[in-house]
Amino acid sequence: MLSLSLDDRYPVMALAPARQRQKTLECVGGWLRREAERHPLVVVWEDVHWADPTTVELLAMLVNSPAPHTLTVLTYRPEFHPPWPDESGSARLQLGRLGRTLVQSMLDGILGGKPLPTEVVEQIAAKTDGVPLFVEEVTKLLIESGTVRERDDRYELVGPLGALAVPATLQDSLMARLDRLPAARDLAQLGATVGREFGYELIRAVTDVDDEQLRSALDQLVCAEMLCQSGLPPRSTYMFKHALIQDVAYQSLLKSKRRQFHDRIARVLEDRFPGTVETRPELLAHHFTGAGIPDRAGPYWRVAGERAVQRSAHLEAIGHLTRGLEQTALLPRHRRPGARGVRAADSARRAAGHDTRLRRLRGRACLHASAGTVRANRRLWRRWHVHGILRPVPPPPAARRIRAGTRSGR
Repeated sequence: MLSLSLDDRYPVMALAPARQRQKTLECVGGWLRREAERHPLVVVWEDVHWADPTTVELLAMLVNSPAPHTLTVLTYRPEFHPPWPDESGSARLQLGRLGRTLVQSMLDGILGGKPLPTEVVEQIAAKTDGVPLFVEEVTKLLIESGTVRERDDRYELVGPLGALAVPATLQDSLMARLDRLPAARDLAQLGATVGREFGYELIRAVTDVDDEQLRSALDQLVCAEMLCQSGLPPRSTYMFKHALIQDVAYQSLLKSKRRQFHDRIARVLEDRFPGTVETRPELLAHHFTGAGIPDRAGPYWRVAGERAVQRSAHLEAIGHLTRGLEQTALLPRHRRPGARGVRAADSARRAAGHDTRLRRLRGRACLHASAGTVRANRRLWRRWHVHGILRPVPPPPAARRIRAGTRSGR
């Protein structure tokens, strides 16, 4: 929200970044409160385990200071640990796997009330272990493969029960369904490289098929309920129905093909989508990283980190700057941009003081800076030392060499 451009009707408030960020979070909370005063609200946040740190902070604020007449529902995986205390008034419900009866109810919903043979239901319930997405995908696979056939008001098994092939894992089931759509599979893999969600204009720009073939492949994926569509081409957007579908499509790519896709996407974004480059440099950084081009990825990670610092998104800044330094470390020493590494660590210092992770960042940035000229690095070392940037941690070996060079006058 802080990166949205405003016209003259809405002048930018002269606030420090931290205060601006806090006001933004308070604004969202205030908006929900005002809506709740008009009518009761149910607010659902899905897949919180993938939320960025700022969103988690917003959720913590909403949970700790709930709006009246509001039911907030959050879904997340067990590995996510909420930052709000248990006594915050929230209740946690651990969802177990579906039993035989619930699997049957789910199948009735998928198949429009037309029953499967009892022995097929038993196989599905046993092999899927009650995982809802697995139940859904196996059922669709059995229908698409012709293993079961619709007949009047029911489905019947084609062939003996012993030949019923239920994939061993959910990933196998998803991959088997993709393999049955060869033309659409390639597009799904490209879309998965773009991300969980992508627009028609972008996918059209990076694919090498014509418009008619593209629309046909997208329609196949939508009809197979692997993608959800919003709007109509060329303004439509698509989202993988489940993150696991995207992951399976992406992981099925050969590494060389994956790098080609990332490279193509990054360059198309640079050439044709300047707005995205301006507002989401971390997206360009991600794709250049996936393409294995560290000299292009590093600067974008640095820009993304500095933008995060400006809006006081400290944890995001740490993540972006860390990845930028990791990309810089992949370059030959003579190609490492010394001053940029130091500026990245300076940005990290502004983000969150003397955090342990930031101390490591500062040390690594100084190490990368050692590839520059001794004279330039003398100035950088002095500036860091004078401003206290390096005092909390011992200088790395490269930094000691820089300081030794300064003392000896070399």
